Amino acid sequence: MKERILVVDDQRDIADALTRLLQTLGYEAKAVYDGPRAVEAAADYLPDLMFIDIGMPGIDGYKTVARIRGHRECAHVIIIALTGWNRPEDRQRAYESGFDLHIAKPMNVDKLMEVLALIDPKGQTLSPAGRIYRMQSALSKGA
Repeated sequence: MKERILVVDDQRDIADALTRLLQTLGYEAKAVYDGPRAVEAAADYLPDLMFIDIGMPGIDGYKTVARIRGHRECAHVIIIALTGWNRPEDRQRAYESGFDLHIAKPMNVDKLMEVLALIDPKGQTLSPAGRIYRMQSALSKGA
């Protein structure tokens, strides 16, 4: 079974480009363009990984991830903030809101490949703390 990835960004061209790249790499991927649709899609699509922009109008990424984390069916989802908001306080707030990882835009292909390597089936059995430790360890090599 292919891993499922949901991309959430109000900038449709960014969301669609990342989605097409993920599909080309062999993942099942789809895009939505706002927070409310992301919450619905997460519950219906049950992705293994989500990229969510923080700076969306209406319901921002912080509120979106908090709502997704409220769904029991989404407990396994690795959620990554992919955002232009990259100040230390933005990163801190992202982690406090329920994101597993914070990546600043633009994300290069090497970083994307490192992140994708984290969603193997064995990785889904790790606790949230274990997933975060594993991600930080893997990403610290290229940071």
